[in-house]
Amino acid sequence: MQGARSCPYCLSTNTKDSSWKSSDEKAGRFWLKPVRCRNCHKRFVRFRRVPLALVGGALALGLASAVVVTFRGVDTRSKSEHEKLIAELEPMEAERARAHTGDPEAQYSYGMMLSQGGSGKAEDLAESIRWLERAAEQGHVRAQYELALAYKLGRGTLQDYPAAGRWFMAAARNGHVGAQYHMGRLHRIGEGVPADLIRAYAWFNRAAAQGHGAARGARDEIAASLKPEQLAQAQELSRASSMPDPDQPLPAAVVRPAERSGDTRGTETLADAGEKKAGTRPAVLH
Repeated sequence: MQGARSCPYCLSTNTKDSSWKSSDEKAGRFWLKPVRCRNCHKRFVRFRRVPLALVGGALALGLASAVVVTFRGVDTRSKSEHEKLIAELEPMEAERARAHTGDPEAQYSYGMMLSQGGSGKAEDLAESIRWLERAAEQGHVRAQYELALAYKLGRGTLQDYPAAGRWFMAAARNGHVGAQYHMGRLHRIGEGVPADLIRAYAWFNRAAAQGHGAARGARDEIAASLKPEQLAQAQELSRASSMPDPDQPLPAAVVRPAERSGDTRGTETLADAGEKKAGTRPAVLH
C-alpha cells in the first residue's frame, strides 16, 4: 500500500512539505497539507496529522455541548449547522455528499481528494476518475485537465492517448495554460493526435503568451524548423478566435493579389475570419 507521504504520481517516498500558492487554494481545505515530490517535482495533498489528544478533546467538547442542549430540552441546531459540523469532522464524506448534488466544483474537489489525499488504493483512483469525468462533462476546466493527465499517465484508468488528447483539447480551448502546453507536446510527437508542427507551434505560442516558460522554449525550437510560409500560418493560427479539432484540416490563410503588391488592405487572415464569425476581435498573442 502506498504510504501516507508517498507521491501518487511516481510512488516515491522522497517528499517534503510544501505550501499553498494562494488563499483561494487554501480556502476550505484546512484538513489537507500540500506536499511536493523531490523525485518528479509534482505537488499533491495529504491529510494533516492531528494529535490524538486534540481529536479527543474536540469530541469531548462536542459531546458536552450535545448533553447540555438535550438537558435543556431545546433543539437549537439547524440543518445547516449540522452539515457544517459533519464537514469539520468528516471532510471526505461531506465533500462526497456535496458532489452527489451535481455541483461540478464539489465533484472535482472530491475526485482530487480521492486521487491525492486518499488511500492510494486502485478503487479510490478509479472512483476519482468517475468524479472527474462528471465535472469535466459539465465544463469544469481543471477537471478536464486532471482527467487528461490521468488518461495520459494511466493513473486510475487504462492509458489512453486519444482520450487524453480530447480532454487536453477541451481544457486548452477554455484557456488552461497547462493544457495548451500539453497540446503542443502531443502535436509535436503525434501522441493521441496527428503530428503537426504548425498546430504544435500555435498551442505553444498560446501557452507562452500566458507566461509558460517551457512552452516559450518549445515554440522557438519549432519556429527554427519551419519554413517562412509555415511559420506565418502557425502564427495566424495562434491568433485565430478558435482552434480546429486535431482531425480537421487547417484553414488556409487567404492571400489576395493586393498583398503580393505590398498593399495589405485587401488581405483577409485567419484572425480576421474568426473575428467575422464570432463578432469580436480575438486577442493578439505574440
